[in-house]
Amino acid sequence: MQLKKSLNIVLKIVLPILLFVVTIGFVSKKQDDVLCKKIIINIKNQQGNFFINEADINSLLTNNGNEMVMNLPYENFKLKDLEERVNAHKFIQTAEVYRDLAGNMMVDAIQARPIARIFNPNGADHYISDQGKILPVSDRFTARVMVLSGEFFDSYLEKDMLVDDAGKDLFHFIKFIEQDKFWSAQFAQLEVDDRGIINIYPQVTKQLIEFGTVYNYSDKLSKLKIFYDKILPDRGWNRYDRVNLQFKEQIICE
Repeated sequence: MQLKKSLNIVLKIVLPILLFVVTIGFVSKKQDDVLCKKIIINIKNQQGNFFINEADINSLLTNNGNEMVMNLPYENFKLKDLEERVNAHKFIQTAEVYRDLAGNMMVDAIQARPIARIFNPNGADHYISDQGKILPVSDRFTARVMVLSGEFFDSYLEKDMLVDDAGKDLFHFIKFIEQDKFWSAQFAQLEVDDRGIINIYPQVTKQLIEFGTVYNYSDKLSKLKIFYDKILPDRGWNRYDRVNLQFKEQIICE
């Protein structure tokens, strides 16, 4: 009698668990059998950049048409692998690949955003993204961004700007300029030598700005603002050929 009672208790506990496991397995198997009915791609084009489109992402998902996914069951491929393939594209900042309840494959992608272009006299130009990544240029679209030149960038063309302190410091300065409405409108080009010494070529005025390194760049920009606001209106916009900001609390105009 006691044994029968114990068996009843065990069955009451074990059977629901077994039923739950079987049900989950059945549902999981049924979900794997669902066909990929449609691919829905959403691309966030940051500030009007159009380096990648839906056709490009479709090509990535299908490995240039060699691996079909449409009308095939989801068990035939791994969404994680497809997501990694999309994220490997240089102009994708981040992407997520998943499926909805209707069986559609969903791709949500954020496009990388260039903030400056590296002029390379010995080869192809490159962009720097707002994440410090080095991006290739594109025949499809040209971003209107500040130009960078000089030997400093030679060692960064095959890696990111954030790999060392020198690259990080210059990147933060470039990003500061890009995000500031006034300075981004003033500067056309930064020329940086192999020591990190910066010369700035303005958009409007003719003066070469001898900026020095990025050290204390906020103080140097404050001095340059004084030059624009007080000295040029008083002395004439084209009177000086160069402005040196490298020395503390000094503006040298020649």
